Amino acid sequence: MKIFSHPVHTMLIHFPIALWSLASICDGVAVLGYQEAWRASTWLMGVGVVIATIAMIPGLIDLAKLPENAKGTGLTHMLFMGLAWMFYLLSIVLHIDQGSVSSTPNLWGVALSAVGFGCLMIGGYYGAELVYRHGAGQIADKSSS
Repeated sequence: MKIFSHPVHTMLIHFPIALWSLASICDGVAVLGYQEAWRASTWLMGVGVVIATIAMIPGLIDLAKLPENAKGTGLTHMLFMGLAWMFYLLSIVLHIDQGSVSSTPNLWGVALSAVGFGCLMIGGYYGAELVYRHGAGQIADKSSS
């Protein structure tokens, strides 16, 4: 899916990657004693989850258009990014206590954030494989541009 010949999924995914990476860092900082990082982490994860959800729509459209030799890579990318999304969403749930962000870090929330970050890195690797090895999202006919 493209807008003005630019792939929409590729335009959107930079935001959740940056937000979730920062959230994981904030979780680590919160465990070291800086409580305000815990609140920041919750918001960073939440905004990342929302934008990632939006990015999934053009991502699924692009997945359906992949050539057969790239489908396995595309499905692996989707699996790990979906797992990252799920782990960050679960971490948000553990950041919340009675309707607001808890005042102290929850080690399970931090652990889920860390696992989410690992899935994000693996999924990002497969996303890069799609672009750089399989040419996903690139203009098919460069002479017309």
